[in-house]
Amino acid sequence: MVVAPDSPVYTPQQLANKVIGVPFYFGTHYIALHMLQGFVRREEIKLCLAPNGSRYRLAALLNGEVDAVTLTEPHVTLAEKKGCRLVCSAFFHGTEVASDRVDAETYAAFNRAVREAVRRINANKRSYLHYFIDYHGESDPKIAALRVEDLRESRLQVCDPAPIPVDEMQRTYEWLKSWDMLEESTSPAQLVNMEVQRYAHHAAK
Repeated sequence: MVVAPDSPVYTPQQLANKVIGVPFYFGTHYIALHMLQGFVRREEIKLCLAPNGSRYRLAALLNGEVDAVTLTEPHVTLAEKKGCRLVCSAFFHGTEVASDRVDAETYAAFNRAVREAVRRINANKRSYLHYFIDYHGESDPKIAALRVEDLRESRLQVCDPAPIPVDEMQRTYEWLKSWDMLEESTSPAQLVNMEVQRYAHHAAK
Protein backbone atom coordinates (compact mmCIF):
# COMPACT_ATOMS: atom_id res chain seq x y z
CA MET A 1 0.00 0.00 0.00
CA VAL A 2 1.53 3.24 -1.18
CA VAL A 3 1.08 6.95 -0.48
CA ALA A 4 2.24 9.96 -2.48
CA PRO A 5 5.56 11.72 -1.77
CA ASP A 6 3.85 14.67 -0.06
CA SER A 7 1.46 12.56 2.01
CA PRO A 8 1.39 13.09 5.80
CA VAL A 9 0.89 9.33 6.21
CA TYR A 10 3.91 7.36 7.38
CA THR A 11 2.34 4.45 9.26
CA PRO A 12 -0.68 2.19 8.63
CA GLN A 13 -2.43 3.65 11.67
CA GLN A 14 -2.50 7.01 9.91
CA LEU A 15 -4.61 5.54 7.11
CA ALA A 16 -7.70 5.72 9.32
CA ASN A 17 -10.47 7.48 7.37
CA LYS A 18 -8.17 8.08 4.42
CA VAL A 19 -9.53 7.32 0.95
CA ILE A 20 -7.76 4.25 -0.41
CA GLY A 21 -8.18 3.20 -4.02
CA VAL A 22 -8.54 -0.51 -4.72
CA PRO A 23 -9.98 -2.63 -7.55
CA PHE A 24 -13.04 -4.14 -5.90
CA TYR A 25 -13.14 -7.95 -5.63
CA PHE A 26 -9.59 -8.46 -6.86
CA GLY A 27 -6.69 -9.72 -4.78
CA THR A 28 -5.40 -6.31 -3.79
CA HIS A 29 -8.87 -5.39 -2.50
CA TYR A 30 -8.87 -8.34 -0.12
CA ILE A 31 -5.26 -7.87 1.00
CA ALA A 32 -5.92 -4.18 1.66
CA LEU A 33 -8.69 -5.10 4.10
CA HIS A 34 -6.50 -7.73 5.73
CA MET A 35 -3.67 -5.26 6.26
CA LEU A 36 -5.76 -2.32 7.41
CA GLN A 37 -7.94 -4.12 9.93
CA GLY A 38 -4.80 -4.89 11.93
CA PHE A 39 -4.18 -1.17 12.46
CA VAL A 40 -7.50 0.70 12.39
CA ARG A 41 -11.13 -0.01 13.27
CA ARG A 42 -13.30 -1.41 10.49
CA GLU A 43 -15.46 1.69 10.39
CA GLU A 44 -12.30 3.75 9.78
CA ILE A 45 -11.40 1.82 6.61
CA LYS A 46 -12.49 3.94 3.65
CA LEU A 47 -12.02 2.15 0.34
CA CYS A 48 -13.10 3.48 -3.03
CA LEU A 49 -13.26 1.86 -6.44
CA ALA A 50 -10.08 2.43 -8.42
CA PRO A 51 -9.20 1.04 -11.86
CA ASN A 52 -8.01 -2.52 -12.27
CA GLY A 53 -4.36 -2.10 -13.11
CA SER A 54 -1.59 -0.68 -10.93
CA ARG A 55 -0.61 1.79 -13.65
CA TYR A 56 -3.94 3.58 -13.38
CA ARG A 57 -4.09 3.47 -9.58
CA LEU A 58 -0.61 4.97 -9.36
CA ALA A 59 -1.71 7.77 -11.69
CA ALA A 60 -4.78 8.42 -9.50
CA LEU A 61 -2.53 8.63 -6.45
CA LEU A 62 -0.08 11.04 -8.05
CA ASN A 63 -2.98 13.15 -9.35
CA GLY A 64 -4.27 13.54 -5.80
CA GLU A 65 -7.53 11.67 -6.44
CA VAL A 66 -6.99 9.29 -3.49
CA ASP A 67 -4.87 9.21 -0.34
CA ALA A 68 -3.37 5.76 -0.94
CA VAL A 69 -3.56 2.84 -3.35
CA THR A 70 -2.68 -0.80 -3.56
CA LEU A 71 0.01 -1.62 -6.12
CA THR A 72 1.77 -4.69 -7.42
CA GLU A 73 5.14 -5.00 -9.11
CA PRO A 74 6.65 -3.46 -11.16
CA HIS A 75 4.58 -0.43 -10.22
CA VAL A 76 5.67 -0.62 -6.58
CA THR A 77 9.23 -0.08 -7.79
CA LEU A 78 8.13 2.71 -10.14
CA ALA A 79 6.21 4.41 -7.31
CA GLU A 80 9.27 4.30 -5.07
CA LYS A 81 11.42 5.79 -7.82
CA LYS A 82 8.90 8.64 -7.99
CA GLY A 83 9.29 9.26 -4.26
CA CYS A 84 6.16 7.48 -3.05
CA ARG A 85 6.27 5.69 0.30
CA LEU A 86 5.40 2.06 0.91
CA VAL A 87 3.32 2.13 4.10
CA CYS A 88 2.58 -1.58 4.49
CA SER A 89 2.81 -4.71 2.38
CA ALA A 90 1.84 -8.36 2.44
CA PHE A 91 1.83 -11.41 0.24
CA PHE A 92 -1.45 -12.77 -1.01
CA HIS A 93 -2.00 -16.52 -1.23
CA GLY A 94 -4.55 -16.73 -4.01
CA THR A 95 -6.22 -19.70 -5.63
CA GLU A 96 -7.19 -20.76 -9.13
CA VAL A 97 -10.70 -20.15 -10.41
CA ALA A 98 -12.09 -22.48 -13.05
CA SER A 99 -15.44 -23.42 -14.53
CA ASP A 100 -17.00 -26.86 -14.31
CA ARG A 101 -15.53 -27.59 -17.75
CA VAL A 102 -12.07 -27.93 -16.20
CA ASP A 103 -11.84 -31.56 -15.11
CA ALA A 104 -9.44 -33.02 -12.54
CA GLU A 105 -6.97 -34.24 -15.18
CA THR A 106 -6.70 -30.81 -16.78
CA TYR A 107 -6.33 -29.19 -13.38
CA ALA A 108 -3.59 -31.67 -12.48
CA ALA A 109 -1.71 -30.84 -15.69
CA PHE A 110 -1.98 -27.17 -14.84
CA ASN A 111 -0.57 -27.84 -11.36
CA ARG A 112 2.36 -29.80 -12.78
CA ALA A 113 3.21 -26.84 -15.01
CA VAL A 114 2.97 -24.43 -12.08
CA ARG A 115 5.22 -26.66 -9.95
CA GLU A 116 7.85 -26.66 -12.66
CA ALA A 117 7.59 -22.88 -12.98
CA VAL A 118 7.99 -22.48 -9.22
CA ARG A 119 11.08 -24.70 -9.27
CA ARG A 120 12.69 -22.70 -12.06
CA ILE A 121 11.87 -19.30 -10.61
CA ASN A 122 13.09 -20.14 -7.12
CA ALA A 123 16.32 -21.50 -8.58
CA ASN A 124 17.17 -18.12 -10.14
CA LYS A 125 14.74 -15.30 -9.39
CA ARG A 126 16.95 -12.64 -10.94
CA SER A 127 16.64 -14.24 -14.38
CA TYR A 128 12.83 -13.91 -14.29
CA LEU A 129 12.44 -10.35 -13.07
CA HIS A 130 12.68 -8.95 -16.59
CA TYR A 131 9.23 -10.37 -17.33
CA PHE A 132 7.71 -7.68 -15.10
CA ILE A 133 9.27 -5.03 -17.30
CA ASP A 134 8.69 -6.83 -20.60
CA TYR A 135 4.98 -7.38 -19.98
CA HIS A 136 4.03 -3.98 -18.61
CA GLY A 137 6.60 -2.02 -20.58
CA GLU A 138 4.81 -2.74 -23.87
CA SER A 139 2.08 -0.27 -22.91
CA ASP A 140 3.86 1.87 -20.35
CA PRO A 141 7.10 3.68 -21.31
CA LYS A 142 7.80 4.49 -17.65
CA ILE A 143 7.95 0.79 -16.85
CA ALA A 144 9.97 0.12 -20.00
CA ALA A 145 12.59 2.55 -18.65
CA LEU A 146 13.11 0.44 -15.51
CA ARG A 147 16.07 -1.89 -15.24
CA VAL A 148 16.09 -5.36 -13.74
CA GLU A 149 18.46 -3.99 -11.10
CA ASP A 150 15.67 -1.68 -9.90
CA LEU A 151 13.48 -4.63 -8.89
CA ARG A 152 13.82 -6.51 -5.62
CA GLU A 153 14.05 -10.28 -5.73
CA SER A 154 12.43 -10.49 -2.28
CA ARG A 155 9.14 -9.29 -3.76
CA LEU A 156 8.96 -12.28 -6.09
CA GLN A 157 7.54 -15.05 -3.91
CA VAL A 158 6.16 -18.26 -5.41
CA CYS A 159 5.35 -21.66 -3.92
CA ASP A 160 4.02 -25.01 -5.06
CA PRO A 161 0.25 -25.21 -5.48
CA ALA A 162 -1.45 -27.23 -2.78
CA PRO A 163 -4.97 -27.97 -1.53
CA ILE A 164 -6.49 -25.24 0.60
CA PRO A 165 -6.27 -26.37 4.26
CA VAL A 166 -9.77 -26.86 5.65
CA ASP A 167 -9.19 -24.60 8.66
CA GLU A 168 -7.80 -21.83 6.44
CA MET A 169 -10.74 -22.20 4.06
CA GLN A 170 -13.20 -21.88 6.94
CA ARG A 171 -11.45 -18.80 8.35
CA THR A 172 -11.39 -17.15 4.94
CA TYR A 173 -15.05 -17.97 4.36
CA GLU A 174 -16.05 -16.48 7.71
CA TRP A 175 -13.91 -13.39 7.06
CA LEU A 176 -15.54 -12.82 3.65
CA LYS A 177 -18.98 -13.26 5.19
CA SER A 178 -18.11 -10.69 7.84
CA TRP A 179 -17.46 -8.18 5.04
CA ASP A 180 -20.76 -9.08 3.32
CA MET A 181 -19.00 -10.51 0.28
CA LEU A 182 -20.69 -13.92 0.24
CA GLU A 183 -24.37 -13.22 0.58
CA GLU A 184 -25.64 -16.43 -1.03
CA SER A 185 -23.04 -18.98 0.09
CA THR A 186 -23.81 -20.93 3.24
CA SER A 187 -20.65 -23.05 3.31
CA PRO A 188 -17.11 -22.91 1.89
CA ALA A 189 -17.88 -26.27 0.26
CA GLN A 190 -20.10 -24.37 -2.17
CA LEU A 191 -17.07 -22.48 -3.42
CA VAL A 192 -14.47 -25.24 -3.73
CA ASN A 193 -14.84 -28.61 -5.42
CA MET A 194 -12.96 -30.60 -2.82
CA GLU A 195 -12.88 -33.82 -4.83
CA VAL A 196 -11.39 -32.20 -7.94
CA GLN A 197 -8.93 -30.26 -5.80
CA ARG A 198 -7.81 -33.38 -3.92
CA TYR A 199 -7.31 -35.45 -7.07
CA ALA A 200 -5.64 -32.71 -9.09
CA HIS A 201 -3.04 -31.87 -6.45
CA HIS A 202 -2.31 -35.52 -5.71
CA ALA A 203 -1.93 -36.34 -9.41
CA ALA A 204 0.39 -33.36 -9.93
CA LYS A 205 3.01 -34.57 -7.44
